[in-house]
Amino acid sequence: MATQVTDAVQESERLLNQARNLSQRVAGYSKKLTSEGDALADEVSMLSRGIDRLMDAATRSLAEEDAWLDVIQVLESARAVVKGSGPGGDLRKFSSAKKPAILQLLLGPCSNVVSPRKDQSIKLKEEYHHFRNRSAYIMTAFASLLLVGLVRAKARSEAHEQFTLTPVLIVGCQFFLCWLLYFYTASAMRESVLKVNGSHIRPWWIHHHYWSIGTSMLMLSLPVDSPSVARSVQTFLWWAVLQGVVIVAQNRYQRRRMYTRIALGKSSAMDVVGGESSGSAGQLLLLYPLLFVLQGLQCAIGVQMVHSNFQSFLSPEGYLDLEAKDSDLWGSRGVALAGLSMLYMALMNFRGTLASIVGKARAKEKAIARIQVLRAKTHSSPGRDGRLAPAGEAEAAKQK
Repeated sequence: MATQVTDAVQESERLLNQARNLSQRVAGYSKKLTSEGDALADEVSMLSRGIDRLMDAATRSLAEEDAWLDVIQVLESARAVVKGSGPGGDLRKFSSAKKPAILQLLLGPCSNVVSPRKDQSIKLKEEYHHFRNRSAYIMTAFASLLLVGLVRAKARSEAHEQFTLTPVLIVGCQFFLCWLLYFYTASAMRESVLKVNGSHIRPWWIHHHYWSIGTSMLMLSLPVDSPSVARSVQTFLWWAVLQGVVIVAQNRYQRRRMYTRIALGKSSAMDVVGGESSGSAGQLLLLYPLLFVLQGLQCAIGVQMVHSNFQSFLSPEGYLDLEAKDSDLWGSRGVALAGLSMLYMALMNFRGTLASIVGKARAKEKAIARIQVLRAKTHSSPGRDGRLAPAGEAEAAKQK
């Protein structure tokens, strides 16, 4: 018995020493990680400022001499490496960048969601794609069921038949709005985390989720027995169904193209599928019309909601005192505000899509112009063997 106690004491002391040694190693690793992280942040900031400074100088000098084109191309390659085309991923995430508003609001200003390991960042992106795909199918199925149920209930009500299931459908619409609130909040947080980890996401596509969150909260606060709310719900469900179809199309057609662009070095490994993503000509023939139809329907719904309810703001009732019990002012005013929000989001989405198309066209024109300049330089300064002459020989030829 005494021998067992002695062995147990020795084993416990050994485990205590092992725990202390492991704790010292972890403390050293943490200190080393902090110091190296700070050093990398300083180097990334200095490198980015140096690239920007030389790029500005080269861009100003390009109009005077075409030789600066080579400098600009090298600087663009360096900037692409900083943005994520190199083996280390996006280097800007090591610098102290400002966190998105939703992360500061929900997690606090001191929260750190940056993943230093590239494989973990890639897993975050893949999980975001799976989340979008699942949510698109849920949105399409949920909205379709509610839409069919509302059409059926309206038909049975007009025929003075029983079992319209209207109360069940009203509760279902409230659940759907709660789910939309979760979806937009989760999308905004996931995209914000991806952005600080190197994904190239336009600011508006995150701000769009903020507006959608506010619109969902506003519609949840409206009375369910309001005639104005009942009239707008059905058209809103049509838009939700089409939005789910568009997200499915984006995931299906653009995700493969995104992997191809990453393999060719044209996109970062952290780039995600979105409304502004690149695609081949056949894909654009399908996706962009769907986006424009979705934006047009959203704009039409917003105009209809505002036009049919804006007169409720002209009544002085309900501003300083409570409105009458049989009044529909709160429902009408809430629907009008939701319509204004949808109209604004539709216009901004349309603007973002046009900006994406114009940006692609300008980038293509710029690439073609640079290729033509390089071909002209090759033909104007050939070497003895037909190759491009070295810089010294080309300068000597100019002097002669």
